[in-house]
Amino acid sequence: MLLGNQNMKRNNSLKRAKTLLKETILPTGSLSFLDRVDNLEKIYRDIIAIKNPNVPRESLASLESFWTVIKHCYNLHQEGLSAEATLFFYEKIFCNEDYIEKYELEPQSRLYRIRKTEVSGLFSKEEMFHIPFDKRHLITNGRYSINGIPSLYLCESTYICWEELGNPNFDTCNVSMFVNEQMVSVINVAPIMKAFDKDKILKYPLAYICSLGTNHPEGPFKEEYVIPQMLMQCLLIHNKRNTKTSYVGIRYLSNKAYVQRPLFPLNEKKDLKRYFNYAFPAYGPYDNDGLSKKLKSIFSWSSPDTYGRYRLRTANMSVEERPTTDTYSVSAFSQIENWCNVQWTHDNMLSYNSWEGALSL
Repeated sequence: MLLGNQNMKRNNSLKRAKTLLKETILPTGSLSFLDRVDNLEKIYRDIIAIKNPNVPRESLASLESFWTVIKHCYNLHQEGLSAEATLFFYEKIFCNEDYIEKYELEPQSRLYRIRKTEVSGLFSKEEMFHIPFDKRHLITNGRYSINGIPSLYLCESTYICWEELGNPNFDTCNVSMFVNEQMVSVINVAPIMKAFDKDKILKYPLAYICSLGTNHPEGPFKEEYVIPQMLMQCLLIHNKRNTKTSYVGIRYLSNKAYVQRPLFPLNEKKDLKRYFNYAFPAYGPYDNDGLSKKLKSIFSWSSPDTYGRYRLRTANMSVEERPTTDTYSVSAFSQIENWCNVQWTHDNMLSYNSWEGALSL
């Protein structure tokens, strides 16, 4: 009976701590970045005490050092010493494998990009790639974007693309599917709220910090983006200095969809797949269109289409019976993803053999 009460108390404490963690990651409107980091530090310390009370002292010391470095880097940035802050972050955080998690994106993975339009026109296939280098004046600051540096943002589902764009009219959005032709190594800063791996206790904090929602989403400066942008700069520094081991981009969790208000609730581990985003900096050299030759060698992608045009072509198709659990499979997002797969196959795997007068693989 005593053991049962202890377990119940422990579970309640853990539930309360995880609720506080979510509340801290969500935009607060009042607490500053450093206040939220202080809260994360305390909450995470409580979670560790509950989940893994026997964590080695060395790990606890490393965690304390991590929080100190993050605050120091942020303060340096606020003093106008962004270059010094980035190099300090690179030395103390990025080059420490205890804090950085590597993720391998398997070949032939399917990722998506959406571009919204006010009318129902189609972009060219090339326009579905990153902003060309010769148009870098159009690039603004984003969570992992730096002014003037192009990046290719992709998602593991069209639903997350739609969420990230602020829920535009899906009928007129241009959609393309991207497929990586080789293994892609990325830095993983995607915290999983429903999972806690004791072997990764030093890796979670960076993911939480990079996931903080913005208190002033319309403002030109977002203090929550300082550390994520620093991480991207360190990735570029690392790839410049290390030719043998490089990261192609960063994998992160959509704050808008998963943490705040998912249209499709996260019920099972397999559902996680549709909630991840990727940011791939557009490395030079560039082709005549201003597109990264490196990224073009990694990805093939489909010509864009819209869900509105797709519906017009498939109006008389039968609709499968509505499932009781996986509502995503019959959603507009799932349908356009399936169509993009067909379009990608057409664009990238078929060629016309004029000698034989037939389509051949």
